[in-house]
Amino acid sequence: MANIFDQFDEPAPLQGPPLLRPFKVDEKRPNADGSYSTEISTTWQQPDGQWVNIPSLWMGPQGPKQFEAGDEDGINTAANNFEQINGPTFQRFPDLASAEQAAKLRSSEGGAAAPAGNVFDQFDEPATPASSAPGNNLESLMRGTEQAPPGPEISTAKDVGLSALSGIPRGLAETAMFPVTLSRMVEGGGNWLYNKAENGVRYAIGAEPLSDEELARREQPMGINGYLYDAQDAARGEMDKVLHKPQTTPGKFAGTITEFAAPGGLPSKGVRLAETGMGALRKYGSELVGNVVAPAVASEGAGQLAEGTPYEGLMRFLGAAFGNAGVAATRSYNAPGAAVRRATEGTTDAEWAAAKALQDNNTGIALSGPEAHAQARDGASKLLDLQRVVEGSTTGGNKTGPFYAQRPAQVDAAVGRQLDEIAPQSPDPYALGPRAAEAAGKVIDKTRQNINAQTRPLYDAAQPQQIPTAEFAPIAGDPRFVAGLKRLRENKELAPDYANMPDNSVGVVDAVTKDMAARGEALSTVANPLYGPELAGKSTAGAANARNIATQESREYAQALAEQEALRRTQLNPLEQGPVGSVAKATDTRTASEAILPRDPLAGAAPSNADAVKRLAAEDPETTAALVRQNLADRYSAAQTETQSGSRETAGAKFHKSVAGNDERSALLDAVLRALPNNQASVTMPELLDVLQATMRRQGPGSATEPNRMITSELSAASPAAAVFDIVKSVGGSIINKAGDATKRAALRDGLGTLADMFIAPNSIDLIRNARNNSGGRIAGTAAARTAAEAGGTLFDPQGAR
Repeated sequence: MANIFDQFDEPAPLQGPPLLRPFKVDEKRPNADGSYSTEISTTWQQPDGQWVNIPSLWMGPQGPKQFEAGDEDGINTAANNFEQINGPTFQRFPDLASAEQAAKLRSSEGGAAAPAGNVFDQFDEPATPASSAPGNNLESLMRGTEQAPPGPEISTAKDVGLSALSGIPRGLAETAMFPVTLSRMVEGGGNWLYNKAENGVRYAIGAEPLSDEELARREQPMGINGYLYDAQDAARGEMDKVLHKPQTTPGKFAGTITEFAAPGGLPSKGVRLAETGMGALRKYGSELVGNVVAPAVASEGAGQLAEGTPYEGLMRFLGAAFGNAGVAATRSYNAPGAAVRRATEGTTDAEWAAAKALQDNNTGIALSGPEAHAQARDGASKLLDLQRVVEGSTTGGNKTGPFYAQRPAQVDAAVGRQLDEIAPQSPDPYALGPRAAEAAGKVIDKTRQNINAQTRPLYDAAQPQQIPTAEFAPIAGDPRFVAGLKRLRENKELAPDYANMPDNSVGVVDAVTKDMAARGEALSTVANPLYGPELAGKSTAGAANARNIATQESREYAQALAEQEALRRTQLNPLEQGPVGSVAKATDTRTASEAILPRDPLAGAAPSNADAVKRLAAEDPETTAALVRQNLADRYSAAQTETQSGSRETAGAKFHKSVAGNDERSALLDAVLRALPNNQASVTMPELLDVLQATMRRQGPGSATEPNRMITSELSAASPAAAVFDIVKSVGGSIINKAGDATKRAALRDGLGTLADMFIAPNSIDLIRNARNNSGGRIAGTAAARTAAEAGGTLFDPQGAR
């Protein structure tokens, strides 16, 4: 089996085993005038005096080989070599006239394509010539089927249509057989390179080059490949018989274009990612021109230049390669794609996945690709610079404007759904604060009661114990104690509880000192009309002194006071001094809500606020949840305040800043939501906050002048057409300059429009990543693979014919 790469070798010398043979029945060589030849015969006299017709057109390993008509040595050597292997093949005639008559008869029957179709038919007796051949010519030219058999005329339009239809099944078949074609290309190229290398080594060491027999042996496919290659050749032969063969130049181009459509017309990932049908059609149409039409036209044009030569198949392949390479070079130089590749350099797979998840969020807020990419990379995205330039342009802004105009409504709906997960909106928000204060008061009272309950056994044991008279004397001599004792004994509600206890009992002393301490606290308050700091101090000091004496006389009383003090310090005081106490003191909803979810929380306060929410929810879960919702709703209402331009596009960003703008705010919000009885909002809130923070990444158009200038210049100049004009306009002339400027502006508008569509698409991250992956190497690799699929089969066409 011939190797396509053998055509690069020098022809082997005509000696030894024959390398040439006459044409077979189905072989022919096209001629420049549109005809084809199957046999060109010359007549020669042999040393024994007989005459013989010998072909000057032979078939060799590199395709058809034609000797000059007067090359007696070359023609006779080829015939002698062939007959050395195959025995007498060419018929001998006694005289020149008989030989020429036989040649004419064979020519009229089709030469090598004659019905007998066999070189051994020459051994038959020739028919009686109608007239003798002229003179003593030693050469006669026999062109088997010199002109193609006359057939019906076909119009160019019909030929184009039939050729286009024929190209479709041929292209589909070649696509299906591509693995076999690729195997042949790899195997043939490998053999050719290996043989060249080995012959180079042989030459260097003075050894003989590889013999023709060895080269022929190595060309034979190994294993099952031989059957596959034969089957492929048979399939192509059947297609040649059945399918229409183009008769006109337009028909040939049409057939090649539709043949290339099968492998080259497969939609790329960019087409499959297009969201709209019209967008997919535009993208696909552009790809068809670059992937099918351009390489097909280049392939057919190159093939026609080499038509009828052994290099026609190779030229068709190289033409397709050139066409695909040109398209690949243009695409790799695409300005929007190049800008995106540079802006996303260094993005990891994990960051791409995070950006994709952000864009596919469940909040209903549509993010642009640059926003999602920047959020996934914690702000480290140069795509934001591109987006800023796109938004600031007329072309890009007309597309991104409507996209961002929908954001306020999207954020409103998303935040509203999130708040509803916490609690429904209260019909009377003003009542929430007082109700929450009431619940907080109950929490504090229950804490006091719990402390008293824990120390009650000790108090009960200490109450009947009496303080000796000597030790009680200082207590009894304090006028504040005497006044308090009088109030106790005269109190109709409390007196019965102490009626059986003497004045020096621990129980009475404890009750009176509580009254003294309370009066001291009340009198120390400036707002009290009876404000008296001196009396307040003496009352407090007297109470402390009396208790100190009592604890020295009663171990149980001392222990009860110590435990109660510890419980107040660890349980009651934190409540009174913390969020619960603040809520208990609140007189309105705003103050109460700020107490449990403050805008500027203390560092590390999240656990205390969460505990407060749990305690309040235990008393009044509905009011507590509604209070949290009201707090967040009020903050979002403030964030919705319109800007000077009347825009509310940044409401989500402002809300995020208000509730989670730093670690403390974020931790506090999460802790409070988790503390609510229905903590579902704590599960869904992080995604909303992540999306809202992504909206904060968007930059305002018009900033960063220098990056704007650089990107604008890059998008307008980085196109082949613009580059050409830059070169040409240096010659001078206002027309060239204006045309160049117009081309740049058109390239800029196209680039800005392309980026705008990419950035606001629902699958923007997929589109951006696809553009990122379409590097020059990948584009070149795809073009090479497409060339092999489209035109690989041309390398194995019969040499010299297509």
